[in-house]
Amino acid sequence: MRTSSYLSSTQGSKKDIAKQHKALLSMYVPSSNKKVSPNQISKGGAETNKSSRISKSPVGPHNKIQPVNVLSPSKNKNLSNIITQSGSKLMKTNALDSFNSNLRIKSFTKDDFDIGLKLGKGKFGKVFCVRHKESGFICALKVMQKTDILQYKLERQFIREVEIQSSLNHPNIAKLYGYFHDEKRVYLIMEYMLYGELYKTLEIHGPFENAVATNYVYQIASAILYLHQRHIIHRDIKPENILIGPHNQLKLTDFGWSIINPKGLRRRTFCGTIDYLSPEIVDYKEYDHNVDIWALGIVAYELLVGSPPFEENTKDLTYERIRRGDIVFPKQVTPEARDFIERILVLEPKKRMTLKEIMSHPWILKYKSQWQ
Repeated sequence: MRTSSYLSSTQGSKKDIAKQHKALLSMYVPSSNKKVSPNQISKGGAETNKSSRISKSPVGPHNKIQPVNVLSPSKNKNLSNIITQSGSKLMKTNALDSFNSNLRIKSFTKDDFDIGLKLGKGKFGKVFCVRHKESGFICALKVMQKTDILQYKLERQFIREVEIQSSLNHPNIAKLYGYFHDEKRVYLIMEYMLYGELYKTLEIHGPFENAVATNYVYQIASAILYLHQRHIIHRDIKPENILIGPHNQLKLTDFGWSIINPKGLRRRTFCGTIDYLSPEIVDYKEYDHNVDIWALGIVAYELLVGSPPFEENTKDLTYERIRRGDIVFPKQVTPEARDFIERILVLEPKKRMTLKEIMSHPWILKYKSQWQ
């Protein structure tokens, strides 16, 4: 099942980005002098695009909102408590510097934002485009029901996502600014990406040319290298978790399955998305950071072909092809690209290319001058 999560690119001049944001305000976010009614919010925000493929969302405005906590992993010892709290004490806050360099330190609530259209919906959350009323800053607000988190035993996954993503600072990783909560819901304040998921762009426009594909692969590899240098394994790299901003800037997001592995221990947890799973995960073997490199190879193939290499009608058939490394290359895949993918999708994890080798592969270097 494909899920949505739209999160904002900081690449390019502030003036360019401001113009693009302004042009989108009438479509995504209601005017600040036109308040959104409770009914609109409960149905998914200000509906200005009737043809939207995104379904409506039941976000209610009637609960008391606790102020935002801008995250610092070292200060999140009580993060798990908010999942079961109902009307808890006010939480302290740091500065949301990314909203506005001149914005003073304060507490935030949902009332501080204009709620716009729903941008995406996953199994455990919905994402809205919102605008901070005071600064005009555009961001994304992910809303999750506490009951869902508890019912599906996602407490640890939620805490991992918050603590890991909020601590990262890389041009190809989406920012998580902070969170707040009320009696029933948890709200994550996230970076807004202008063009949404890489998956949806691929779905609409079809396979990419080599110049675009190599640019995208390089950016994703750069993000993964940053994570691995900090002993973080993402474990769910796929086009749905890669977002596009202005100037073709990509950002990796969704750290719910990520894990910090400082001692280089090998893991056994079965997690991720079927088409992007490595052979060692499929066979319930121990694995390490190389599962992210395998997933990058799958994404590279998908960018060029339009679908993952091992995709089948059933889970078992997909697993069987993954175990065999059964890759079929269409004619449009060049010899350089084929060599690149084959050197990543190697059944033996230690024999896969390293990220530095990936970023300096001839296929990447050949098109680097054409990147925009």
